[in-house]
Amino acid sequence: MNNKILSIHHLRGIAALIVVFFHFRGYLNGVYAQKDLGSMLFNSGSFGVDLFFMISGFIIALSTRNLTSKAIFAVRRFFRIYPAFIVTFVLGALTVYRFDPSENILRGMFFIHRDYSVGSPGFGYNVLGPAWTLTYEIYFYSIFVLAMCFTHRFRTFLTSILLLSPIITLQLYYNGELSLAGTASANIPLDNPTFSLLRFMSSPILVEFIVGMIFYELYSRVQFIIKREVAVFTFFVCCGFFITYYSSGNLTGFGLDKSGLISAVLFFGFLTYDKFIGFKENKTLNFLGDISFSIYISHYVFINMLNYYKPDFYIHTVGWGRFFMMTTITITAGTILHFYVEKPFIAIGKKIESSISSRACNKLETA
Repeated sequence: MNNKILSIHHLRGIAALIVVFFHFRGYLNGVYAQKDLGSMLFNSGSFGVDLFFMISGFIIALSTRNLTSKAIFAVRRFFRIYPAFIVTFVLGALTVYRFDPSENILRGMFFIHRDYSVGSPGFGYNVLGPAWTLTYEIYFYSIFVLAMCFTHRFRTFLTSILLLSPIITLQLYYNGELSLAGTASANIPLDNPTFSLLRFMSSPILVEFIVGMIFYELYSRVQFIIKREVAVFTFFVCCGFFITYYSSGNLTGFGLDKSGLISAVLFFGFLTYDKFIGFKENKTLNFLGDISFSIYISHYVFINMLNYYKPDFYIHTVGWGRFFMMTTITITAGTILHFYVEKPFIAIGKKIESSISSRACNKLETA
């Protein structure tokens, strides 16, 4: 099984762009006859976050199928996330975020949400906007590495247990019931010394990583073949379900009871088609997948910068003009960030991986 599954790579790029459009939706509201045009088109665009978590669960399980080194895993994740984040964070901190309280900036730098007393899963979000999701990613990576320390073969199963246990235990103890709703984090008393950590660990959105790992296990273990017509039909039904509820807005919001559900159905449809038929290479979608993280992590800074400094070219452009202008800026910046930050640092990470692998081999030879 290839590490780069086209359906996932394409979905990641599409989801990142839709999240960007979700944050741009206000540019289209109150401008045209349809006053809520932006909300009508993109208010459900936050589903991309739920889909990202599922994709992450799938990819982490896939990328470690032949990898047992915890050090290499940590190096890969660090160089995949931190360089692009740091560059974007510094840019924001030197411009629009320099007036924010220093506590918010420090919390944002270390992926700590602003306020765990407010609703999950955002918990007041991050000063850098979309970076609030990276807190969940890093927590998932940490739990996954811990599971790998005990077992490689059953790493996804043990990770699922370690993620689920706090959610179930804390919700039942403090809430008296169990819920998969995105807002259903445990109601921990404020005077609890571990209030913030327990609130975070009990957030049900973490279950979406488990969904991704389950899809990986199904994708990698299913041996039977289904007919092309069945795969096409499944793909069509899943896409139809997704489009219906994306458009209706009835399942807008984070969590498996809302956007997580339509994301899981869409993901299942794409994986089914990819496994039994296969997607063809598409340069545009491939490129969008390549720069997906860069545009996701950087676009919010440009929104805030232009809203704060209000240059003439921004103020005098409204509606679709501003929407496409911001999309162009976002993709351009994401491309630059990808080629001049992401890729070089990923290359550095690979050199470190090689060094770790060489040392491990030398130890085995001398043992």
